[in-house]
Amino acid sequence: MSGVNLSAAYEDYAIYLPSLQQGYATYPVRDASTVKQGDIPKGLQLSDLDFLNTASSLWHCKYVLYSAGQFNSATITTPDIVSTRSKDTVVIGDSGGFQVGTGKLPAIKGWTDFKNKPDAVYRKWMRERSIRDTILRWLDRYCDYAMTLDMPLWILTNKKAQKSSPFLKLSAQQLIELSVENLRYFANKRGSATGARAKYLNVLQDAGNGTGEAWYSAVKDFSFEGWAFGGDTKSGLEPILKWVRILRDDKKLDSAEWLHVLMASPPQHAVYLTAIQRILRKQLGSDIHISYDSSSPFQSAGVRHKIARVPTLTKSLRTWSIPTLAFPQSPKYLQQDTVEYITDCPSPITQRFSINDIHSERGAFAQTFLSTAGVQLLTNHNMFVYHKTAHDACDIVFKAEDTSRIPNEVEKNLQLIDAYLN
Repeated sequence: MSGVNLSAAYEDYAIYLPSLQQGYATYPVRDASTVKQGDIPKGLQLSDLDFLNTASSLWHCKYVLYSAGQFNSATITTPDIVSTRSKDTVVIGDSGGFQVGTGKLPAIKGWTDFKNKPDAVYRKWMRERSIRDTILRWLDRYCDYAMTLDMPLWILTNKKAQKSSPFLKLSAQQLIELSVENLRYFANKRGSATGARAKYLNVLQDAGNGTGEAWYSAVKDFSFEGWAFGGDTKSGLEPILKWVRILRDDKKLDSAEWLHVLMASPPQHAVYLTAIQRILRKQLGSDIHISYDSSSPFQSAGVRHKIARVPTLTKSLRTWSIPTLAFPQSPKYLQQDTVEYITDCPSPITQRFSINDIHSERGAFAQTFLSTAGVQLLTNHNMFVYHKTAHDACDIVFKAEDTSRIPNEVEKNLQLIDAYLN
């Protein structure tokens, strides 16, 4: 029996994309015999965790974002849900700009030794075409749409990322020049090595002080299939609207198929980006899509062991966020005579599996008791909640006849979108 289909609603709404992590991606295609005995709850087929597969008995959504920055080669060597996906799915590829900027891309890990020599780092990137080539071939091979490889203009203002970045001392102009070099390479070489041909989204960046305008001037004439918003171009609704209007008025959206906003979550983004998409579709006479992504479902489950709740969206803006709670963990759940379920966080996972199912034996001094399979189940639940919340928010705003559940701030922002783009 197939599970809940979450894809259909995205025909009319902006698309939320969970930022897929490699550890989760490989789990559903593992041989169950390689998983520690007792970790897989009774009734779970690992393949059910493959949400790209319409045959999953849990839930299905055909859209996801996956980053080339998690890989050090042009191929996915360990099979996962992306490398084995069917043709009716849509993968948006992140080129790994974040990993490049923070110095975490495996190919540049040693470059921090040169972080106080910006000209040396500049020259190294210009010479290291193999990095660009590896990323391009990965994106071509596995993605339908993908971000171009933007250099980290945001490193100029991101104090936390500066600690590990080899690009710390580069100027804005140097970063723009390196990004233009990447664009030339992508424009000239895409599809040539793999035979595949992903469609590309030209990334916009802005770090204030005129850098956004300088960046746009340098990249605007490259011909790709869409645009992505990074840095300060997506640091609030007004910057997004500013750059959407610039692109539209400069005729840069006339043939665009896709817009993507990096690092954004439902529910408010779901509504605002859907409103923008509706206006653009009418003005452009096209079926342009807008998507947005976050890694929050993975971070909350895998790092913090928290479970997300579908919020009850009301007139109060405080309810328009996704709350998370610590997942209950205790040795008592290892005893099968005390079986408990989570009843206030409904999803296909919590309806089928108990708290006990998600636990696994640990040592006498253990602080956590989640099994490896349990973390994947919790992640799957959290992704479902993010999708469900995106749908619920859009249903309230765009389908419900009763507007009493729309916060005043959301109504004002919808009016702002309409006034700014019409």
